[in-house]
Amino acid sequence: MEQPRPLHRLTPLRDDPLGAWLSPSQRLRVTMTGWGGWMMFSLLQTLAWWLMVFLLADLLSVYDGRLPTVVVATAALALAWPMRRVVMRMRSRKMADLVRQSAPAQATAIDDFALLDDEPDGQLVSLVGWAQMRERLTQTTAGGGGDGGLKVAGEACIGLAIACHQRYPGVLETSHDFHLVDEAGNSVLVQMADARMLGASNVNLTNANARRMLIESLNLPVGAVATGWDAYGLRDGDPVMIVGFKQQAMDPTQHSLRGTPVRAVVASIAPRPLLVFPIAAERRPSPPSLFG
Repeated sequence: MEQPRPLHRLTPLRDDPLGAWLSPSQRLRVTMTGWGGWMMFSLLQTLAWWLMVFLLADLLSVYDGRLPTVVVATAALALAWPMRRVVMRMRSRKMADLVRQSAPAQATAIDDFALLDDEPDGQLVSLVGWAQMRERLTQTTAGGGGDGGLKVAGEACIGLAIACHQRYPGVLETSHDFHLVDEAGNSVLVQMADARMLGASNVNLTNANARRMLIESLNLPVGAVATGWDAYGLRDGDPVMIVGFKQQAMDPTQHSLRGTPVRAVVASIAPRPLLVFPIAAERRPSPPSLFG
């Protein structure tokens, strides 16, 4: 049988759904971060103008600001669009930092996954455990291996996030649903539809051939291009924190004489996406599967 296709989403940073997690004061801080970037850009342009004025006065004894004004204005116009991309990235990083600090505190911590069923549907919860692969990404292998699974730096991934650009800066995230397992062995299904992975880059795609194969395997939308060599890969056995909403959903991987059973899952609820944060802990890779 054909394996389920992974979930793809290209999120433009100007419309990042992470903003739904921010308080009014945090939105103001993100806005000020953007204005700070433009102020720095303006300051550099002003310094360049004065530098040209002094150079012309010293070398040519010309005390006229018209030529520096034309040169600096032309340079500013040429750099305005790249600077806009830089400002969007600055705002995105600030937003991610604020969400990482505040979102877990808003949620009910579930230490024993067996107690998740006791929570009402729609309850915001946070869980800490180890990611356990249900399906590996099935695009063309990148970085080595011939088992049909997507590999980054030689390891199969459950999910991958990489910076892209399609008219505006964005991030492409591709992932499968996975199980989160606690220390007692209890598991919770994590539904990755509309989720955001907020891990720092843990893979550097310095191998040009592997990077080309990886980008080709992602089936980027028309007009989208990758903008960096760094990516975040969610691997089997990675320790992570999940912040999302408890829901009841049917699990098609489980079977019963009475039909598909219903189980507690953690998922997104619009407008707030489920969040995946890597944490500092020891990895627990799953044992090899006889059918993998």
